[in-house]
Amino acid sequence: MKNYYTKYTYIFSFFLLAGLTGCDDALDVDLPSNQLSSATVYQSDVTAEAAVNGIYQSMVESAYYSDIHTVLGETSDELVPRTGIANVYSSNEIPETDGSMSSMWTQFYKTIYNANNVIEGISKSTTLNPAKSKQWLAEAKFLRAYAHFYLTNIWGDVPLILSTNIDVTALAPKTAQQAVYTQIVLDLTDASKDLPVNYDNYDDERIRATKWAAETLLARVNLYLGNWNEADAHASAVINQSDTYKIVTGLTDTNNPFIADNEEAILQIPYFNVTYTYEGSAVFTTGGTFLLRKGNALFETGDDRKTNWTIDIINNAGVFLGIAPRKYKNNFNDSPAERSTILRLAELYLIRAEARVKLNNITGAQEDINVIRNRALLESTSLTDPTQLSDLIALERQREFFAECGHRWLDLKRTGKLDETLSVLADKIWKTTDNLYPIPEDAIRSNPFLIQNTGY
Repeated sequence: MKNYYTKYTYIFSFFLLAGLTGCDDALDVDLPSNQLSSATVYQSDVTAEAAVNGIYQSMVESAYYSDIHTVLGETSDELVPRTGIANVYSSNEIPETDGSMSSMWTQFYKTIYNANNVIEGISKSTTLNPAKSKQWLAEAKFLRAYAHFYLTNIWGDVPLILSTNIDVTALAPKTAQQAVYTQIVLDLTDASKDLPVNYDNYDDERIRATKWAAETLLARVNLYLGNWNEADAHASAVINQSDTYKIVTGLTDTNNPFIADNEEAILQIPYFNVTYTYEGSAVFTTGGTFLLRKGNALFETGDDRKTNWTIDIINNAGVFLGIAPRKYKNNFNDSPAERSTILRLAELYLIRAEARVKLNNITGAQEDINVIRNRALLESTSLTDPTQLSDLIALERQREFFAECGHRWLDLKRTGKLDETLSVLADKIWKTTDNLYPIPEDAIRSNPFLIQNTGY
């Protein structure tokens, strides 16, 4: 059994309590120094909650703080290397052996495995606090849905993993994307019922999922599925929580949506006991590892997002190379405290605007677009043509979410615009089959029932 276990660890991690020690006050839990068995973990509220915290800890990985931003940004029309030299991502020539493919695949499934472990352990326990157990189960389902969402949107049909049973999961074949989405919606719907409606349980830190995080992801999922009424309703449910969530206005280095616990943040991931993020300290640095492909042309004159969220890159010879993302400002400093932000209110306004255009609610769509434009110090739109409004929403999404959680790549995919957008770029070797990434070679080799995506 040991050899069997080792052979198939590629799909997901089997470190039961990896990273369970705290990454912030609300996540700090001291565990015994001896290794705990699964049965022991779910006998105590303290250790059970530590296991839940461990799911969040599994998201402090390169897939979440780097690859999801940079790899997806480069394969789209968003980011290019500062060097100007094309790589496998910016040219869309990703090999099956690529290390980022392996890390993303493995780390997303690690999150899913840890979530499944919590779901199974809490469901079997008879000693845990019932109210807390409901919340913990809801958190695990939310995080499982979040990881499955990225897996299916990056690779298409993927194994749907709902168990920790190695005999079942190690040789799991692909599941049709429709079925993966069905499970995502089910998990999020269940989670929304039992997650807390505020951050009181978390010392007012926005570092664990609430009902509104589940509603936000439901709004996104329904937008992707073309369920316009549902996308509108879920987005409105979050927007209406105006006592908790507000768009951050008057952008500055110390007043922006990436500051810890700001009013726009719906869910943030803290990085251990530090006040900076890996995004700001190592990924999008002042040196400009990546440039925005469209540069200044992406923004209208006076757009405050260009002013506050980008940095000019000039080489040693004094030549202007372009502008680079700089949403996260804290480079190993103590203040202001920042956190990796994975869900924020601005997305809900643009989701609802897009849904409202589809529902022919033009006035409502204008109002939502203008919330985002006005925050950026741009004039309100007066467009009424649905096609023009849809194009403006796509542009505002590109401006609002550049270098952030892969939004641009996923937007081009879901709207069917990858071919027309990327095939005309000279540095890309574009094929229609590039819309899906290659499943990592090691995953294919270890699982004979896992079939490589077309084109690889």
